[in-house]
Amino acid sequence: MGTTSVRMRAVAALAVTSLAVAGCSGNDGDDADAGTSQALTVAAPGVVSSLDSERYQGFISIDLLPNISGTLVRFTKPEAGATTLQTPDQIEPELAESWELSDDRKQMTFTLREAKSQFGNALTAEDVKWSVDRMVNSEGVPIAKILMGIGGWDIENPVTVTDDRTVTINVAQPNAVSVSILSTFFMTIYDSVEAKKHATGDDPYAYKWLGENTATFGPYEVRSFDPGKEVRLTANKNYFRGTPTVTDVVVRAVADTSNRLQLAQSGQVDVASALTFDQLSSLENSDGVRLERVLYPNIDVLVPNLKAEPFDDKRVREAISYAVDRAAIVESAYQGYSTASSDFIHDDFGAPAAAQSLTHNIDRAKQLLAEAGLPNGFPMELAYNAANVGAHSEQVAVLLRSQLAKVGIEVKLNNVASGADFDAAKREGKLQSWLATSTPLVPDPAYYLQVFYSTGGLTNLQNYSSSTVDGLSRQILETQPGPEREALVKQVNDFMVGDMPAIPLVDSQKFYAFRDGVTGFVSYSQGHVNYYDISVS
Repeated sequence: MGTTSVRMRAVAALAVTSLAVAGCSGNDGDDADAGTSQALTVAAPGVVSSLDSERYQGFISIDLLPNISGTLVRFTKPEAGATTLQTPDQIEPELAESWELSDDRKQMTFTLREAKSQFGNALTAEDVKWSVDRMVNSEGVPIAKILMGIGGWDIENPVTVTDDRTVTINVAQPNAVSVSILSTFFMTIYDSVEAKKHATGDDPYAYKWLGENTATFGPYEVRSFDPGKEVRLTANKNYFRGTPTVTDVVVRAVADTSNRLQLAQSGQVDVASALTFDQLSSLENSDGVRLERVLYPNIDVLVPNLKAEPFDDKRVREAISYAVDRAAIVESAYQGYSTASSDFIHDDFGAPAAAQSLTHNIDRAKQLLAEAGLPNGFPMELAYNAANVGAHSEQVAVLLRSQLAKVGIEVKLNNVASGADFDAAKREGKLQSWLATSTPLVPDPAYYLQVFYSTGGLTNLQNYSSSTVDGLSRQILETQPGPEREALVKQVNDFMVGDMPAIPLVDSQKFYAFRDGVTGFVSYSQGHVNYYDISVS
């Protein structure tokens, strides 16, 4: 035991030394003012293998890419300590100087501001057109194109160029998120003049080069990149908002959570992410470090395959829901760093709660099973994968097995080690039930419902189909923020609690550990730390 402990300390020390050196060398930029420039060091569970906005890699993309992207609009900067996500109308110009909507909202005309990329090339309407054409013709998972579809864009004719500084996005079916989807890093506007220099006949949109380099109009550019291991950013001296206080950032992959914890506790890094819940608990009492929560509407869910018996019976799904003690799961597996789901809409949305809350009631669960002809319960298999939910997924699965056994449901656990195999099995309908987390890339109830619960939704892998949910989610999408929209969200929430297309477990929460000298953090709706806001002392 002593040998293991010494070895772990040695590994952590190496990681600390490497990151500390990286942080110190972060201020060696050609234009940096040694008296005022600041460096930020980040210990992350991983680093992206590609810098291209078309190559989405989960939370490690969400954490990094918004800081190097430049988009036409962005969410307005939230207040410190905000407790709810921003709504689609809380949008302000970014690379656009302004925009106008036609009377029928089918033309969104943007006037571009005078901005330059890191290469000194001026932003033009041709950059917007080239970037959108690239999204439409994506060779990867076409997330940007999917977002366009959710936003009701005219995919066949998405962009009309008027002049160098004026461009129109054409919308076939206008809705509440037609503009706000432009705020996501998937909708990055590239410097097409520079990118085209690196395009080839086989790679007309420079996927290879943009996977290793940046050519954007955003606040930071990439100085060096070691895929999967480390990325160093430096301030884009041409960024129209001016040079940030933190001029240099190093993000280093520290795969072992224990090492990330020690780096945070020792103050050798400024930010550490993706810590386990018990590690968050240990940091609560550590001097020199604090925890900050990022608003992000992930719900961890038990997903039943509705084509597999007996999950095609709503009473069985309701029985499982009543048998689950969500508060006990939060207290044990999540160490209190999340909240029990009360319905299908995450609390971070700030939406009205469902009329009937999800509750724990063993007697009611047994009664429903008896009504479904299963008075003695039934056997079921529950699959899980740590990469899909988190390191705590096994503990959640074990707790569920114990809780469901109390109503006669015998759960066989299936730990699928490979994330690729897990995803393939879900899509091929090979799993009876599984643990999942819903990660809406657009923080809006309409997008969440469209993707996870509408018929044919991208991640509606439980094969759920309801004309009621389809209709209400479409109405929500087409209704601007306000009381009418909130009433529709409550209506669909009430219906889903009654229909139980899946079993919501926990409104999960995302935390970062910050060294006390790091200030300026606020929680944007896209779930990342905006380095531009940060100061380091």
